[in-house]
Amino acid sequence: MLMDILETLKQKREVHRKAVHPLASFSLNEKYTYCFGLAILAKGNMKVINELSAPYRKICASLDIGSDISEEMILDINNHFDQSFDYLIQVLEINSRISLCFMIDLLKLASFTDWGSWYAEEIVRQFSYLLKISDNTMAFLKKFMAETGDTTQAHSLVKKYREQGNDIDYELLYYMNENYRENCQYENLILDKGGVFRIESPTTVTGDIIVTNGSKIIISNTTLKIGGQIRVNSGRIEMRNSLIEAVSSPRNSDFLIDIQRVHGVIINECTFDLHYLCSGIRQRDGRLRIDNSYFYRSQGGRMLSFSGSFFECIDSSFEECLDGGLTFQKRAIVELLRCKFNNCSADHGGAFHSATTESVHIRECDFNDCHASFIGAAVYFEFKRYGQEMFGCTFNNVTPAKEEAFNVYRRIDD
Repeated sequence: MLMDILETLKQKREVHRKAVHPLASFSLNEKYTYCFGLAILAKGNMKVINELSAPYRKICASLDIGSDISEEMILDINNHFDQSFDYLIQVLEINSRISLCFMIDLLKLASFTDWGSWYAEEIVRQFSYLLKISDNTMAFLKKFMAETGDTTQAHSLVKKYREQGNDIDYELLYYMNENYRENCQYENLILDKGGVFRIESPTTVTGDIIVTNGSKIIISNTTLKIGGQIRVNSGRIEMRNSLIEAVSSPRNSDFLIDIQRVHGVIINECTFDLHYLCSGIRQRDGRLRIDNSYFYRSQGGRMLSFSGSFFECIDSSFEECLDGGLTFQKRAIVELLRCKFNNCSADHGGAFHSATTESVHIRECDFNDCHASFIGAAVYFEFKRYGQEMFGCTFNNVTPAKEEAFNVYRRIDD
């Protein structure tokens, strides 16, 4: 019954994956300028203001621009148009992907107009000229956006557009049509020549993904099934809003993901399902930030092993970690906030094991059904040191009883 529930939740997360704007990584200033450009259409004429108010706010919200800020755009249009417009063009011309995304948003807004359709059409026409977007590209965008599902016609349009020598990535296609899917399959992915490789469509890799020599892999808004291991050595990796699944045991390691010689790694709103085939992530240096992510069904080692310089984990869950949750070594500084640990077991510290010599703060975390064969049912510190602190944590059904946390220097319960 439990596995049925977990499988259903995983499927629903895939279906209802959070909508993310393709330019969400923009700086705040760039996002504001981008939304100013859209406001030229949404707020530049009285006939369109009411029609486009809601869809314009939705696009701004997807870029983390609040409604109060988005309403200020009309002041820039009235008082600082020339200066703001010049900077807008500079931002949009950074690369063709940005200008293409801007045109997609303009077309999205234009589709909501009725009384002001003549104004919207003229704004779209003027920007397509200024940004040097070809008639062929404009025709493709309009036809593809008219498709409402993962249809043969949608795939045919994309294939023909690419065969004509045009480039458009899956993230932009998905942004235009959330039902559209492209499924990619690889035996191995070897990234060793620098540059950035994006996995943004449902992808299966039967072997390994190896990232070296300054190369970068971005796993974004997708599902990745991996039959081997992801190894990052002197490369970069970024994971956000994705489901990452192990489909067989890695051949060369107990860990699904092994990271070393990196400066920093960010994992945001991801789900990792290891299917009891392996342990999760080992990072040997650098920084690691995990935010709003879910890790479950690990076996063969701790879900996560970290020996870098700084680890931060916020609002994340670790579940069904049959050989322990998190472990820390060397001089790792550790910050945990509002995390949940369910059904994690190990010899010492079912959910959390620490041998780091630096400060550790565990705040407002919940430990449920966590068990240790010896001591430290949920939390175990190898040595009792100043700076190892727990605040406002809860424990439920952990064993050995009355030994929830071992060697904590300072503990304050609510």
